Amino acid sequence: MRKKFLVKKIFNGYSFIKDNVLVVEDGVILGTQEGIDTSRGEIIDKRDFILSPGFVDKHTHGIGGVDFFEVTANDLKTIQNYYFKHGVTTIVPTIVSAPFENIYKLAKAIKEAKKDPNFKLNIPGIFLEGPFINPAKKGAHDERFLQRPTVEKLEELISNCKEKILDIALAPELLENPVEFFSKAAENDINISLGHTESSFEQAAQAHMLGAKNIVHLFNAMPQLHHRQNSITTYALLSSIKVELICDFIHLSPEIIELVFRLKGPENIILISDSISATDLPDGEYSLGALDVKVENGICKLADGTIAGSTLTIDKAVKNLIKIGIRLENALRTATYNPSRLLSLESWAIKEGFRANFVLMDEDLNVKEVYVGGELVYKA
Repeated sequence: MRKKFLVKKIFNGYSFIKDNVLVVEDGVILGTQEGIDTSRGEIIDKRDFILSPGFVDKHTHGIGGVDFFEVTANDLKTIQNYYFKHGVTTIVPTIVSAPFENIYKLAKAIKEAKKDPNFKLNIPGIFLEGPFINPAKKGAHDERFLQRPTVEKLEELISNCKEKILDIALAPELLENPVEFFSKAAENDINISLGHTESSFEQAAQAHMLGAKNIVHLFNAMPQLHHRQNSITTYALLSSIKVELICDFIHLSPEIIELVFRLKGPENIILISDSISATDLPDGEYSLGALDVKVENGICKLADGTIAGSTLTIDKAVKNLIKIGIRLENALRTATYNPSRLLSLESWAIKEGFRANFVLMDEDLNVKEVYVGGELVYKA
């Protein structure tokens, strides 16, 4: 059945458009129009709300008590509503450095969950944030599980993982044969992100040239800016490589976030949550992978004080950007278009032929309703 959503304004993935009606049929976007043609279809009056593509969280370790390090299909079914209530329709489950068996278990759980017609959360693949990272910048990763990146290990992962590996984080300085490794990743449509690293400026530049497209949570788990010693951090700010930002005002100060927007431009920034299982739950004792995490005032830390992920959600991150003066269309772009384009996902826009996954928000950016395939999956 054809549905026509009348809204206040439509954000199409990178800008607001003049049309204020979204037309959907059989779960697919037919297009947009200005004003309603009442001759055909159901009219859904949401004229007080802003419509945007559903948010994408490409870097999330869990939510609602579930950690992707150790997860079942039922766990995934349970937590999909946690993501929906924050406007997220697409996630890339992210696993910290782990035994390969844990990675395969995550893939199997995703495959099983997708068999359930009531499972609506879009999971196009997984993100391995390790184990190919530098022990000196391991952050909240268990050092027992770290490995040097080799083509043989990459081939082993690809052969045995039953869900697509979309992204792999690595420290480029650990590569013995960068050309061969990047070629194998490209053959399998795997994005390479650089992170948890002591990479020099030159090593980062080489990795970018070979195909790396993204920097994992900029400024965190990498060398800090130094006025005489250039590093991957300097390269990230001067080049066109994409960068992830955790905009919780804990991992990064508001001023640093503003600086990155000025230097990089909104087109090169990807909003992530880096959320852990404690997200949307009270303070207390939780875990990230095999490590114990204590959460106080929403801040996640290991026993030694190392920050261990976050309790941030994407809708809150968008609001935080608005608080520091980032334009609404730029904030929304970093949560929709940019992560989708990085990983070649078909969820980046309100566009004819695309699946009708979108979120409705009020003027204060509170999530009111979420639709997947044109069907209501969450209502505040």
